[in-house]
Amino acid sequence: MVGDRHGGRSPMSTRRARNAAGSRDIRTLLWMDRPVAKFVAVVFGLSLTARATVYMDDSHQLWPLVVALALTTSGILAIVMVPGDPLPALAALLLTALGPITCLLVLPQIPADQWIMSDIWHLRGVTVILCFMAIRGRPWYAAAGAALSVLSFTVWSATTDQDTSDGARTAVIILAPVLIALLVAAAVRPMAEVVFALREREIERAADEAMTEAVTTEREAQLRALDSSARPLLEAAAAGSHFTDDDRERCALLEERLRDTLRAPVFAADDLLHRATSAARRRGTQVILLDEGGLADEALAVPVRVALIDELDATTGGIVTARALPPGRDTSATIVVEVGERVRRVEFDAAGQVRVEVRNGDVPDLDYQAVRSIVGG
Repeated sequence: MVGDRHGGRSPMSTRRARNAAGSRDIRTLLWMDRPVAKFVAVVFGLSLTARATVYMDDSHQLWPLVVALALTTSGILAIVMVPGDPLPALAALLLTALGPITCLLVLPQIPADQWIMSDIWHLRGVTVILCFMAIRGRPWYAAAGAALSVLSFTVWSATTDQDTSDGARTAVIILAPVLIALLVAAAVRPMAEVVFALREREIERAADEAMTEAVTTEREAQLRALDSSARPLLEAAAAGSHFTDDDRERCALLEERLRDTLRAPVFAADDLLHRATSAARRRGTQVILLDEGGLADEALAVPVRVALIDELDATTGGIVTARALPPGRDTSATIVVEVGERVRRVEFDAAGQVRVEVRNGDVPDLDYQAVRSIVGG
């Protein structure tokens, strides 16, 4: 039987809520963390590549266009795949610089006197990147990237004897989608926080309900076990029946059992250990079980329980004290067996290693033979 040792909100639900809070990323709401988003990004990159290759024949040099295409494609993939909300500052800074850098690479390679909109294909990719950067919590970076792209285009128009106003008007095309993205981000991101909060509350509520159901089920099981074990004794006492020595022993063992359930649920929950404990007590051994939470990991608890069963089976008389220490200590549990002058102390560390010390009075006992579970460990 396992006692309910936690009140209020369960640690599991609190931990799940923390995990949910740590995963707040607007990408999950926009499906940007799913394979379909990566597929769309790849398709868009391929379409951009196809658009660029059509106009590469008219360029003065090919390598700047290839570099610009590689940078733009990488930026498209990064805006989808780089985790974090808001977008990490370093990634946002690099994507902000993508517009002016690609302008410096592409614009000198196109004919200044007869270029068409398709020649500045890189701005399409840059615009998409800046729009999603605004949605991902970096609106000022997106605005700066758009402004720098417009400035680069305007400077290029001025230095190539074009009408500066025409160049600026053409470059302003990038500003309209980015401005819309900024407005959408201003409306969507606060709503995203509300959605995340509701999700976390729902996760926590479901965890609390599951914990409550588990506790209720366990309590009902404990009540049934208590009813089957204690009711006959209580009914006999209420009827004024004469108690024999066996009845008194049963009462004493039941009392110890209930005390173990409250003080040491990690030990009391094991039926084999319960039988070994009862048998040892019948042989006159005083058994003290204490649980302070250090054996929450079942992988650590199992060898301790096995060793304790072996120690109890090997002990007649004396005192056996088993204690699960508080979490976070180097030692997770101890078993101390005191029989006359001999004191045997078994320690289990947090990694599951076992250390045994045996003393006969003040002298180390070098003839001690460890129980089989400790030898096997």
